Amino acid sequence: MDATQLAATHGSPCGGPLPELEVPMINTLVRCLSSEHRRLNEYILQLALAATRLASHPSELAANAQAVEAWDKIRRELGSHLQIEDELVFSWAAARQAISPTLLDTLKVERREIRKLMAALIELLSSEDREPESVANDGIFAQKLMGLTQNLDAHIERYDAEVLPSILRAVFRG
Repeated sequence: MDATQLAATHGSPCGGPLPELEVPMINTLVRCLSSEHRRLNEYILQLALAATRLASHPSELAANAQAVEAWDKIRRELGSHLQIEDELVFSWAAARQAISPTLLDTLKVERREIRKLMAALIELLSSEDREPESVANDGIFAQKLMGLTQNLDAHIERYDAEVLPSILRAVFRG
């Protein structure tokens, strides 16, 4: 499914209908992804603070609850956000050579790491034989949360500084 099909199926990330022409549609997707990045930045900050607190006080129930709540905010937003980015970048932009092959390779590695960390966090919290307190107490949960915050922060910085501007340049030159 390409970005056009994805947008037609799921609508705009901002909730409204997308323009029918490709240039306005891609421009709208880029603006909406930038807007989502600003919201995700707030969630990432909350997650980083919660993970740091949890790492410092692993047996504190409030620290664990704060970390789980921050993780839930990120998790709810991130799946669909990454899917739209994947379609826009790896389908539309790659087909139009809007992004260098080196940057595409970097993005693929980054994406794999983010998905790996997300899967590990989901697995940690869904283990039926473990209580939430024991997940926090072993330190792995805080470590994975911190890794995710670092990866997401780098991801957003790279997208806002390099990827999305490259896509816009390709839209307006093509």
